[in-house]
Amino acid sequence: MKNIYLKSVLLCIMQCCVFNGSAQSGGANLFDETTHCIYINFAQTDYWSQLQANKAADDANDTNTYIPAQVIVDGQVLESVGIQFKGNSSYYNYPGNKKPFTLSFDEYIDGQVCDSLKSLNLNNLYQDPSFMREKMFLDFANEKGLNAPRANYAKLYINNQYWGLYLMCERIKKLFTKGRFGNSDGNLYKGDKGSSACANLQYHGVMSPYYNCYELTNNTSTNDWTDLVNLTYQIYNPTDAQFNSSVSAVLNTQSFIGAWAAYNLFCDFDSYPYRYTHNYYTYHNSATDKFEWIIWDVSTAFGLDIPGTISSIENQSVLYITPDVNYRPLVKRMLENTEFRNTYLQTICSYSSNDFLPSVLNPKIDALHTRIQADVYADNLKMYSNANFEDNINTTTSINGYDVIGLKSFISNRSATVTAELNSLGYTNCPLPLGTANNLTASAISIYPNPAGNYFTINSTTSQTGLHLSIYDLQGKIFHRQALPAENNNLVQVDGLVAGMYFIKLENTSEVKYFKLIKQ
Repeated sequence: MKNIYLKSVLLCIMQCCVFNGSAQSGGANLFDETTHCIYINFAQTDYWSQLQANKAADDANDTNTYIPAQVIVDGQVLESVGIQFKGNSSYYNYPGNKKPFTLSFDEYIDGQVCDSLKSLNLNNLYQDPSFMREKMFLDFANEKGLNAPRANYAKLYINNQYWGLYLMCERIKKLFTKGRFGNSDGNLYKGDKGSSACANLQYHGVMSPYYNCYELTNNTSTNDWTDLVNLTYQIYNPTDAQFNSSVSAVLNTQSFIGAWAAYNLFCDFDSYPYRYTHNYYTYHNSATDKFEWIIWDVSTAFGLDIPGTISSIENQSVLYITPDVNYRPLVKRMLENTEFRNTYLQTICSYSSNDFLPSVLNPKIDALHTRIQADVYADNLKMYSNANFEDNINTTTSINGYDVIGLKSFISNRSATVTAELNSLGYTNCPLPLGTANNLTASAISIYPNPAGNYFTINSTTSQTGLHLSIYDLQGKIFHRQALPAENNNLVQVDGLVAGMYFIKLENTSEVKYFKLIKQ
């Protein structure tokens, strides 16, 4: 194992990625399929006490304080990067010094970026012996075309001491909304204010409850919250007959329904429909004048840290909402609406029929296990043992009297339970909903540039035959269709499209793959 780890360290040093802007979008290098290396070098001898003091003061006063340090990412040296502790339970309850961090590359040097990103979060994988829960959920969400941050592994070194394996996570900022939706000028709200967990989308009529429960993360000088108030009003006020059209006019409902289906399948119950109404962002997309749902903080995926027995968690109904249901008006009213209820069940049926399966997810778990095993074993600051790591990938692990659900056993049991319930409700062989993705042949297919101007190229490692292209908008309106010749590179003209976000659908006689395209 020592030799394996030494090889991984040498590989990390040898990567020395040159972030030259040639990637399709910000973070394309960092969020690839390799593990990266991050060195934080503090000049301050008391850096740890400074970080602790700043964290305590920031949490007490709702401030945001960094200290400077040199950061080296895969060989790229960045000076005066802002460093701070982050998190709540993952910070205060973690039994050791492997604390979560935020890195702000441009905190002290305007315009400084890493792989075109201004900042990153480093999550410490709190309470997860497998090191994979967040990664598996976020990869799944992104593959389905849902609005979720990208995540990848990074080995962290502090003053040249190995601090452990972290999950490097994209932050929900202007670069995220620009990359996903083609604009960043709309209001971006975090459904989480302090520890209140009251961002339940209830209509209040007065402003103070909104200020206490949500955080407006941009446009703070204007400080106009009327769009969020209107969103909650359109959930609260319409009659049952009006509800569908009223909500659809202000919310990209599929962005929420897709996230809801993923929350349920993965039993990530520290989310809006369930235990606490928080851990999300919502963005007012200026191109569509609708809010988009953005997934955030899925550390409790695979039923982690949820009250109840293993069986009760794995067998939870697809129609379950945590009481009081009136405290979750969006899901309550959607389940009472025939069309929304059907869309949700069709979506969760599609995910469970095509993607949430042992045959699909277990090989991904095995690949991640092979990739991170040496780095996990070398992580002396992790919460659990190497044996816990190995066991929890496959089966439920009892640690200090607490049962942590195993990844593969959960997928097998949850998949069977959901399939049986959907069958009883009359949902079988469900089609793919908008924005989902599965593999089209074994070859890699990509599109570039993205965002695109008047043209983009479809690149494939092998020639595809019988391939058809469709381009449609968020509402499903088709703008372009064409058959593609059997070539590795196909140029597609899109100068007739207005700026905004679109879906690209590539299909042959038996398979389909979806992409998001930003048209500039």
